[in-house]
Amino acid sequence: MATTFQDLQTYLTAAGLGFEANDEHQTIAIGFTGEPDDTTYRDEDGDPSVRILVRLVERGEFVAVFSPQAWDLSDSEHVPAVCEAVARMQARMKLIRFDLGEGGFLQPNVEIPLEKAPMCAEQLLRAIAGVLIAVKEFDPVVRHAKETGIVDLELINDEVPDMPPEINQILELGERAGGLDALEQLLGGGDAPPVEA
Repeated sequence: MATTFQDLQTYLTAAGLGFEANDEHQTIAIGFTGEPDDTTYRDEDGDPSVRILVRLVERGEFVAVFSPQAWDLSDSEHVPAVCEAVARMQARMKLIRFDLGEGGFLQPNVEIPLEKAPMCAEQLLRAIAGVLIAVKEFDPVVRHAKETGIVDLELINDEVPDMPPEINQILELGERAGGLDALEQLLGGGDAPPVEA
């Protein structure tokens, strides 16, 4: 049985996350606002806010979680350095991919192929947490590469302070489900052997 758009909304409501749902486009928008000292990341308005979209596609057989237009690279002459930086960062956080889209926007994302299997709440919440953490941790590296053309992974903010309470709840759910590594296996991000029926 495929995952439904209502399933996704039910999972988010149960986790205490506020969101806006667009039935026509099968897309859910979630906003996370932090304190200026929590992260170097700033949105297009200069606020420490991260917008995450969850999109159900292929009749419930595929879910994409991403931060659209997270970084605007359209005015940078150092796009190759940013691409090198994100390629190297992907090795540190294998769950996350980075795509350079139309208009020169870089977006971190998690893509989950479900096929006929239903998605569980822990999978969705782990994907959301992964995208949010990636934006907050990797922003100093992306900005530095964008502005200077220099890739410096030592700028990664490994200790993201004061995560929103919703994310702490998501991470706690992950631990109850067998740990974040187990959830990455569920999402196809690990190298676990196939499970026998």
